[in-house]
Amino acid sequence: MKIMVYIISGFIFFSCTSKKENFGKIRIVEDFYPIYENDDSYIPHDYFEEVDLQRYIGWPDTLLALSLKRTNNHLIITNKGHGHTIIFTISKNLDILNVEYRGYDVFQEGESKSTVEKVIFYVNTNPFECSHIKGYYTLQIRDDIFFADKIRYDDRDTTMFYVYNGKFKFYSEEEKKNGRDWVISQNEIMLGIKDSLDVFYSPDKFPEFALGDDALDQILKQFEIKRSETTIETRKFVEVRMVIDVTGKVIPESMTLEDMKSDELILKIKNCKPLLSNWKPAIYKDKPVKSKVNIPIKIKD
Repeated sequence: MKIMVYIISGFIFFSCTSKKENFGKIRIVEDFYPIYENDDSYIPHDYFEEVDLQRYIGWPDTLLALSLKRTNNHLIITNKGHGHTIIFTISKNLDILNVEYRGYDVFQEGESKSTVEKVIFYVNTNPFECSHIKGYYTLQIRDDIFFADKIRYDDRDTTMFYVYNGKFKFYSEEEKKNGRDWVISQNEIMLGIKDSLDVFYSPDKFPEFALGDDALDQILKQFEIKRSETTIETRKFVEVRMVIDVTGKVIPESMTLEDMKSDELILKIKNCKPLLSNWKPAIYKDKPVKSKVNIPIKIKD
């Protein structure tokens, strides 16, 4: 569900100021659980310098943006990033007066109108009294889509309902250095650049065997198997999948081998020291990162 919410919220352009008069109050909870930095069920929006999303996926927007503005009677919290902007207007007694939601539109032949119908909003302290606040919120959103081409779309308009989970944190100066790295990491996960274990799907440069391809072929030759040992009928190889860490070593527990009738071969491969330690790690933005490689084991007919 989280992935679907992210896909929808990242690509649909809409702006709305809900007409509801009562969203309830912000709820103050001093101790969040789970810990903010370890909670990946909410999309993070934390304040650091803005990073252009063009370099990631072509969106003309910013990756990270968060602002807080106080007046005598109101507080305005703005979250921006991942293709949308969310603006909360909050009264002195912590009533949620208004929610505005903006984003992108993939429905080029029509238009959409969206309404935030319900809001649940938690903060760790009174935002009128402290600047270093953190919060979680859940929005229930209704999106009414009106297509220009009525015949093509069978003369029916479309309404979608979905839930969006977001969070934000205003960092102290001491927290900003480490905090920024964490926020970027979380956004890389949300954008599908890497998984939650920091394994990158498409690094700038994939891992390479440091001793060369010929040496790798010689190592793999000792593991060639008979077809009777596999469940494969026609393919000429089986694949060993494994993760190379930032030092160029295989993470043994990451190694998997499918289509085999027993675990004997994978156990042998996990004990092959030359194969486990002679790798150049993947590179992403000039830094070594974890990434997966697949290596073939030949099936002898």
